[in-house]
Amino acid sequence: MLRFLALLALLFAWPVGAADSTYRDPRQPSFTLLVPDGWTVAPNDQGVTISRERAYFNLRVFGGSTSPGALLVQVRPQFEQQWKNFRESESGRTTFGKLDGAFVVYRGIPPSGVESFTRIVAASNGRLTFAAFIGVPVENAGPLRGQLDRIERSFAPDPVR
Repeated sequence: MLRFLALLALLFAWPVGAADSTYRDPRQPSFTLLVPDGWTVAPNDQGVTISRERAYFNLRVFGGSTSPGALLVQVRPQFEQQWKNFRESESGRTTFGKLDGAFVVYRGIPPSGVESFTRIVAASNGRLTFAAFIGVPVENAGPLRGQLDRIERSFAPDPVR
């Protein structure tokens, strides 16, 4: 019985690992994003970057309303010019933060020299346009993809008033 009680006490005293958290952007209107355990948050003037190892989720907020497809067309040349072996592997419509959006997935070798995937998702609430730039090296795509998907699905902009 004493062993059982000692084991029980040890289990309750065992340090619990950190849990996922939520990032709430300070601007108004705001948005929230999931931050998985072990990922770092770096807010900036345009939004926030959540990263781990060489994977990142960068959310940028633009004033005004731009159609998601138009935004994706605008940013494509930047990737084409900087990446070697650049190719589009997928594109289409999606829902992002309960907003109608569009996405594109690119694969190639960015300036870092490490073959990578980048997924760009864009949506507008009529007042602001949101764009997520999600990047992961091909070699890490399997282990980190699920967490990047969780971050993307967690995006929740404040309602337009």
